[in-house]
Amino acid sequence: MLKRRSRAELPERIEALHSALQLAGDRLDAETTVPAAALVDKARERLRHGTTHTVAALLGATGSGKSSLTNALAGTNAATTGVRRPTTSSTLACFWGHEEPHELLDWLEVVNRYHVGQHHTDHESDTDPLDGLVLLDVPDHDSVQVSHRLEMERIARHVDLLVWVTDAEKYGDNAMHTYLREMSGHGAVTVMVLNKIDMLTDDERKQCIADISRLLAADGLPNAPVVELSANSGEGVTDLRAVLTEAVERKAAMTDRLGADCSAVSTELLSEVGAEQRNVAISPKVGQDLASALVDASGLSFVTDAVEAGHRRDAAARVGWPFTRWARKLRPHPLGRLHLGPGSGGRSSLPEISGVQLARAENAVRQTVGTVTDQLPEQWVDVVRDAGTPNQAALNNQIDNAVSGSVRRIHDSGNPKWWTAVNLIQLLLAGAAVAGAIWLALLAFGAYLRLPDIPTPEFDDVFGPVGFLSQVPIPTGLLIGGIVLGLLLAAVSMRLVTIGSRRRASAVRSSASAAVQDITDDLVIDPMQAELDTRTELQKLLTLAAGSS
Repeated sequence: MLKRRSRAELPERIEALHSALQLAGDRLDAETTVPAAALVDKARERLRHGTTHTVAALLGATGSGKSSLTNALAGTNAATTGVRRPTTSSTLACFWGHEEPHELLDWLEVVNRYHVGQHHTDHESDTDPLDGLVLLDVPDHDSVQVSHRLEMERIARHVDLLVWVTDAEKYGDNAMHTYLREMSGHGAVTVMVLNKIDMLTDDERKQCIADISRLLAADGLPNAPVVELSANSGEGVTDLRAVLTEAVERKAAMTDRLGADCSAVSTELLSEVGAEQRNVAISPKVGQDLASALVDASGLSFVTDAVEAGHRRDAAARVGWPFTRWARKLRPHPLGRLHLGPGSGGRSSLPEISGVQLARAENAVRQTVGTVTDQLPEQWVDVVRDAGTPNQAALNNQIDNAVSGSVRRIHDSGNPKWWTAVNLIQLLLAGAAVAGAIWLALLAFGAYLRLPDIPTPEFDDVFGPVGFLSQVPIPTGLLIGGIVLGLLLAAVSMRLVTIGSRRRASAVRSSASAAVQDITDDLVIDPMQAELDTRTELQKLLTLAAGSS
């Protein structure tokens, strides 16, 4: 039997279903979400009309005796003389009680109405156990007129209690059981009536009841009650009245029906969302592996080589031997060729990604998506894959910007301070060498002109004994010392520069890798995680809507 839920819980379940549909958007199959959305609208409207009335529909095939049963329950010929029905495709409503359910019947679009209470005689009780019942005599489900079947299906979707009327000849009707199977799980709001039992022997009755019970179980309605009666003779009609009276008194048929509907559609939606997973967080290692693969595919090594070469070139202009610094101008700056040099901006001129690199990048994204979606149901795999597969051109462009930005940011951080000190020393040594060379040139020119010898001081004349330089003329010492010490300082400095260039290249790689990590998070990991979180929230909402929590 369908588990009863209090009326207070039903609105919460309906709103949970509504929230799930809003959250799902177009992630789920429209064939499921459209009926679910229609149910939300129907449930809200039905709840608005309250539980004062219980709406039951008599459904069945042509000749099953629905109209006769309506008359038997109403105690009058309501189905034939009480209201002149314009066509057999229209539904007749018989209602009991002093409160007339006109708004409810307007919502149900039932025009033909018969107030049973108005036709009670004076000796009848002022109240009837069926007060609050709205009984609908619905067109045949097997009618050859399409409009009749559509009317029956429309009413069946909106009523609280489904009373199927059949007989010994029609209880196995495949059309009827097709409808019953669609209402699987609605046993609490389904009643099967075996009419015309006055035409059967006791054994035939028992056999029919056994067969009907078996068929109902196969249809997913194992606990639906089966009532035996004869609308013509009146036998067993009181039993059906008792079933209807109980439904009216409990005032739960509406919530049972809506609850069963909500469970059915929510369960179907849950089957699309898939089973709940304990851990839906994407491992940080997945993002790190993807970022590493994209960095490798981006050609960052080419950039770091240029960073090293550019750093050495810049250093040569500051700490190299001043007399050879001009040679660097014969070749373009390595970063300048990539549009990453000083003062550059915008997109770089990195070499276009090769087909192999592009394939590696796309494969890295596919592998990451495959890792994340490995345990997901097929439909949700598509949702997560679409979210985590960015436009490859946009992804490559952002990676290019990340690499370029890392190079420019580190390049703009400035050169090591020691370069300034070494540059000053190199200029002093170069000045000394030039001064010594000029001095010696003047002495040579004077000797050429046979001018009197100009005294040439030695180091010990000026500075006192200074070891091996004591007898060396000052201009000679300036020339040789400036050249030797300058070359030596340049060699030592460039050795240090080589170490620094490697560190700078490493810093660029680390910075670019971190930036690419952020990009992969923004374009791949975070969108997939958002879809996984959405799926988890959908599971919670649909589980609540299904009445499983």
